[in-house]
Amino acid sequence: MSQSTSGAFSHPKPFYLLFSVEMWERFGYYGMQALLVLFMVKKLGFSDNLADQTFSAFAALVYAFICVGGYIGDKILGNRRTMFLGAVVLAVGYGLLGIDCERYLYPALGIIIAGNGLFKANPSALVSKLYEKGDSRVDGAFTLYYMAINIGSFAAMSLCPVIQKHYGWDAGFFTCFIGMLVAIGNFIAFRSVLDPIGSEADFEPLNFKKMLLTLLGTAGIAGASTLLLTHLTVAHAILYFALVVVAVLYVREIVLAEQHEKANLVICLILMAEAIVFFALYQQMPTSLNLFAARNVDPHIFGIPVEAASFQALNPFWVMVISPVLAVVYARLDKAGKDLSLPGKFALGMMMCCAAFLTLGFVARYQADANGFVSGNWLVLSYGFQSLGELLVSGLGLAMVARLTPERSMGFMMGAWFMFQSVAMVIGGEIATLASVPEHGITALQSLDIYDDLFLKIGIATGAVGFVMAGFVPVLKKYIRE
Repeated sequence: MSQSTSGAFSHPKPFYLLFSVEMWERFGYYGMQALLVLFMVKKLGFSDNLADQTFSAFAALVYAFICVGGYIGDKILGNRRTMFLGAVVLAVGYGLLGIDCERYLYPALGIIIAGNGLFKANPSALVSKLYEKGDSRVDGAFTLYYMAINIGSFAAMSLCPVIQKHYGWDAGFFTCFIGMLVAIGNFIAFRSVLDPIGSEADFEPLNFKKMLLTLLGTAGIAGASTLLLTHLTVAHAILYFALVVVAVLYVREIVLAEQHEKANLVICLILMAEAIVFFALYQQMPTSLNLFAARNVDPHIFGIPVEAASFQALNPFWVMVISPVLAVVYARLDKAGKDLSLPGKFALGMMMCCAAFLTLGFVARYQADANGFVSGNWLVLSYGFQSLGELLVSGLGLAMVARLTPERSMGFMMGAWFMFQSVAMVIGGEIATLASVPEHGITALQSLDIYDDLFLKIGIATGAVGFVMAGFVPVLKKYIRE
């Protein structure tokens, strides 16, 4: 489905409903993310290591099962039905956290993992079906779609910590449940707009046997995830095994593809592998960066007081500011025939991540006060670099899949993209544990030294990866062009 209109903000009507549903669903998820690690450390008494690894295993499982949801959307229930079912399951998970987050923590997280698996790949797969191959609006559409994610996450990360502070942890998590109800309500009210698009299964009558099997599988994933979160070593092993399975299936897609599709699928695989580095760094926001903000950052931005957990809202804030600018830039560069290639954008994004962590390392070493605290204003700059890198890598990752892969396998390929992110989350959790700080018995100056060392090492390593990626840009660009 496509239309003849052009321009950075000219998109088919279904795009705007998907924009809204994704925005409110992400409100729920990122509101929970803002609170979860601090909840485990401050309320439940987890060590930094256990909190970082538990959250990372949770995040990894969240992404791991997206591939399953993509397959169900492509082949079994349809993208639209699977997306709606996932939203309902997510609402149940957030509702449990809101009722009693201490008692239902692990079951709620297991349900959220299952619900996100059903939901996540399908809205983006539907967006990809709105445009013909080669439509110049694809990069702009996915950049704006990515902005929807960040509008929701900015609102949640700003609001939920404040509600938690004044009304308790349960109330903070219950706010996430309200966001999911709004997403479900939007879909029900305007679902007819999506009638022209979907996978083949969307246009077939609902098969109740398939629906029952899907519900049983969802319950099984939720139960298994609940157990895995209490057995982290097993969880990591299974995730690495799942990555191998997805990689084998991906190679099978390459082998079975038409001759003219093979090169693009190989390039897509290379860029997915590069993105693992980025997402391991992205995982520092809810883990090491979140705890750094709580322990070593003055809780003010330009004189305005903020909650420690709300510093994470700087990431979606910057994405919202930069997204429309990039959408216009992409449209104008495309019109002039000078748009950067996808490999070029990925390499530039990695260099922005390098700048973000080198900034933090420099600030922690040279700009801290005598008590071991740094100005919150520096996090504004660091998150700005990181957010630009995110838009160039993660924001365009979905557009890359839409552009380089055949439509018949779009759901699986979207899921594979998220599977690579899943393993990156595990790696990111391991990186975060390098800055593990005892909650008691250590001064801010001592914790500052630990974070300073981590951030400088990350910055240097990321810069090296970015330069290597930049060196391969001409080769990958040549194969994409041919």
